[in-house]
Amino acid sequence: MAQRFTVIAGGLTDAETRSGAPRWRIDLRTVDAVDAPTIAAWRALLTRTGMARTAFLDPDYILPAAKHQSGGRSLVLALAWCRRGEGPESLRGALPLVFGHPLWRRGRVSPWSPPGLGLRPGDFIEAGCGQDILTALDASLRRGGRRLDLVLDPERAVPARRFEIVQGKVGLTIRRAIPQQSLIGVRAAGFPAEDIESISEPQRIRDAVEMFLDLDARSAARPIIADPSEAAMVRVVTRLFARRRAVSVDLARRSGEVVAGSLSLGAGKRMALWRSTPVPVRPSG
Repeated sequence: MAQRFTVIAGGLTDAETRSGAPRWRIDLRTVDAVDAPTIAAWRALLTRTGMARTAFLDPDYILPAAKHQSGGRSLVLALAWCRRGEGPESLRGALPLVFGHPLWRRGRVSPWSPPGLGLRPGDFIEAGCGQDILTALDASLRRGGRRLDLVLDPERAVPARRFEIVQGKVGLTIRRAIPQQSLIGVRAAGFPAEDIESISEPQRIRDAVEMFLDLDARSAARPIIADPSEAAMVRVVTRLFARRRAVSVDLARRSGEVVAGSLSLGAGKRMALWRSTPVPVRPSG
């Protein structure tokens, strides 16, 4: 059974409650315990903060990454709920945390970011609420004999970022499209042209992803399929994004054989490259 912890920050007087002072509730959940209503509130939070356009902050990416790419560490999602007066609760933060071993890590709890992404704690917290959230979170952790190992940078309104994961590299890379007329290539006479197909139909995504993984296994220096946890994450993430038509698999064929491919997450202008092999592929037109 998935563990679930709920800590409610108490100590408010009736006068403070009537005055509309914010009341914080910290809900610590394992990845498997995050339900549909929580995911809906999480996406509403991303919309308010302007980060909904970033596919790598979506629950359909963060949750599979936490499940399959944790490296065996104990990960928990800290959900910070706020209520003012008699109004409804609103989710103001969804911060992934890694619990250190209570013996040699002295119960330290640190923020976690998926491999290959340089996400900051502020990316998961609504601007203006950071210090209140950290105070409530630290208090709840200390009651359980742990302490929060985190210092939040001075808060400011951070514009939404567009970034991609490039295989073999760690960090953020801004995606810049090269105008087609600026590309120059040299090919032998009679060299067959590439036929590029972009697949986004949900019913075709699964087979297209398997084609991509097969190509990656044959051509990449570090194949995705060689790491079962990474391969499982790719399959789960693409399946979840396909439900919302927010994933695209681009395959380039030459003489009928798949020679290059890429996976992109998001839709329209919000689409960002996630994986590619052996080089990024961009549909013509």
